[in-house]
Amino acid sequence: MKKTTFYLIALLALMITSIGAMAQPGGLNPLVGSTHKYSVTPGGANTLAWTVSGSAYSISGEATQTATITWTAVGTYTLTFTETNLTTGCKTIKESTIVVGANTFDVSTSAPLSNCNTATGVPNYSGTTATTPVTFVINMTTSSTWSPNWEFTFTLAPSSGSIANVKAGSTSLTAVSGTYKATGLTSAPGTGNGTVNITMDFTGNITSTNTIDMAITSAKELQYNTPDRDNTDWTTSQTINAIPNTTAITTD
Repeated sequence: MKKTTFYLIALLALMITSIGAMAQPGGLNPLVGSTHKYSVTPGGANTLAWTVSGSAYSISGEATQTATITWTAVGTYTLTFTETNLTTGCKTIKESTIVVGANTFDVSTSAPLSNCNTATGVPNYSGTTATTPVTFVINMTTSSTWSPNWEFTFTLAPSSGSIANVKAGSTSLTAVSGTYKATGLTSAPGTGNGTVNITMDFTGNITSTNTIDMAITSAKELQYNTPDRDNTDWTTSQTINAIPNTTAITTD
């Protein structure tokens, strides 16, 4: 009885491990949009050729020992490598079945938010401008068994005023040609989720309403170069509300 119980537990553990392994994307089970390398060690100085059944892919290096393929549609494909002896014409053929799944990688912005500038409620605030901290929350989700590192690029457009000290978490970011890049971001192991706060300081007129528009321009996971499955949730904004333009107290 003890042996039977032990074997059942071992079998169950193996099944759970196998299911988790099957769910992980990779060269044999890629996601739509991902890029993978496929390699062999040739048997000699012969003619090399990679071919793929179907047409939903792009390939480079098809006449070398390593092909790079980007998969563009869900489906089952046959990847074939053929090495032909230059002297005899004899061939060795190697094949692999590639099952391309739906892309689960998604990066999204927080909903539009608003808050008062930091002069709000301050008695006799001196000056016409204030510096207000602003935060955008960026979320990443995938399937629950896949927790990749990821990156994204974005732009920031204030309606007026200026922004400074832009950070992704604790990492300072600098705009290059107007675009910021947050890279090497992590996700919680085994959950398929990741998040990062993009923070900054906004300085603007205290009696004017200001907005900061944020737009993600690209996003991808870094292990297999998989892009975001869509870009419908890439834009948001923050409103920094004005305080009333009240005069100082006067008396007779």
